[in-house]
Amino acid sequence: PSAIEALRAPTVVEGLGTTVIRNATGNIQFPRISVKAVGSSATEVGADADSTMEMDQVDMTPQRVAAKTMYSKQLILQGGSEVDRLIANDLAAAMNAYIDDYAFDTITASTTVNQSSVINAALTAAIVNTMETDALAAGANLAGASYVMSPGAYGLSKALAQVDAVSGLWDNGRFNMYNAVATPYLVDGFLIDGTTAAEGSMVFGNFAQGAILAYFGGLDLLVDPYSNAGTAQIALHVNRFFDFDLRQPTALSLANHFNG
Repeated sequence: PSAIEALRAPTVVEGLGTTVIRNATGNIQFPRISVKAVGSSATEVGADADSTMEMDQVDMTPQRVAAKTMYSKQLILQGGSEVDRLIANDLAAAMNAYIDDYAFDTITASTTVNQSSVINAALTAAIVNTMETDALAAGANLAGASYVMSPGAYGLSKALAQVDAVSGLWDNGRFNMYNAVATPYLVDGFLIDGTTAAEGSMVFGNFAQGAILAYFGGLDLLVDPYSNAGTAQIALHVNRFFDFDLRQPTALSLANHFNG
């Protein structure tokens, strides 16, 4: 019979449209306009004013995610190639899960994304609308924007209405007229006052503008049948090098640590 796979949430970050660089070969530096230029009026022969534009850079440095597992030769004899494929696929899925988790931790820990002050507050339509307003005001292209919800936020959002008892924010699989996904890789939140756990977190914005993901080479998988031959076991090692960073943080809005 077919082997039974582990429960894995689908990968999210790439599916949201995050800018992806593949097969990078070394540290990458992107010049970035961190404060955009502003024009000002001037008379025919008047002096021009400073645009106040500022620049910095985004650095991408390889981060290693690794996993190892061991399985017996007897398992391969009994399960055949199906078990081989099952184990390799699950280790690859573990790599993707780690990268998604790392990406959302980076977003929620950022101090430069648009922040909605909702600590220990109920999730409301007003908070949702503020997230969109903040991203729009910063210059984000909402045509490519999406919502990402933690499991708790997803549950809370199902009961939201734009106006009390009138129209639900979820309509035909879209949330407040935008694509939306829920994922356990965006955590519900952390302890607010040392004792109270937050019930949800939510990110909105244009991920193509706001985030960048780099892969340094491909997935490295090594089958080692020798090191543990004395116990009739095979070791499987998987490595991947990647980095994730915020491209233009204000293209994203974060509502974190809200309660029911």
